[in-house]
Amino acid sequence: MSERVFDQELKELKEKVAGLMALVGQAFDLAAELMKRQDLSLVAGIVELEQKSDQLETDLQKKAATLMALHQPVARDLRLLLVSMNVAHELERIADQCLNISQRLEESRSSLPVAWPPEIEEMITRTADMLNSASRAYLENNEEMASQTIGQDIFLDDLKFSVTSRCLDSINNKALDPARAVLFILVSRHLEKIGDLAKNIAEESYYLIKGQFIKHLRLTDIYH
Repeated sequence: MSERVFDQELKELKEKVAGLMALVGQAFDLAAELMKRQDLSLVAGIVELEQKSDQLETDLQKKAATLMALHQPVARDLRLLLVSMNVAHELERIADQCLNISQRLEESRSSLPVAWPPEIEEMITRTADMLNSASRAYLENNEEMASQTIGQDIFLDDLKFSVTSRCLDSINNKALDPARAVLFILVSRHLEKIGDLAKNIAEESYYLIKGQFIKHLRLTDIYH
């Protein structure tokens, strides 16, 4: 495979990742809309997008593996292939979490509609921001977006903990129906997990840009 053909193949691979990012973004937006409207007819759309993400991720993994086998790339080209495979995997897992959110609402249909705790409302907004900045980090080779995504993760952790604590206290005080409390706790966990996966994408992007494994760095090493 000539260098020119290989460069084109790498470009097409990154475009495929961009397509998967767009699809997963749609799945998250639909999950957020489902939570807002609590219209269970939206679930079918999330199921379809999750199934498509499975196939796209499989196609990406095969293409990247084939390129590595045929060309035996080194340095940045190898990093791009490895990172793209890992990013595709994390994106597929995000789609899974969106599906999980829809399933939690379906399971709680008898408790709907619900008024979400303010922490969950904030988690939805912060998670959307993290997905956007993580995507930009990979697509634009944007170190600032990678660092920004990683720095946001701690806020989701705190918000999830707050939801859990509030719900458990409310159950003990008989101020909240246990079924609703379970729904709130599980949804907050799914949102926090999406944030974790977005952070993973940002870490992979940082490695692509800087050639450093960010998991072994301190935040003070990232924000320079």
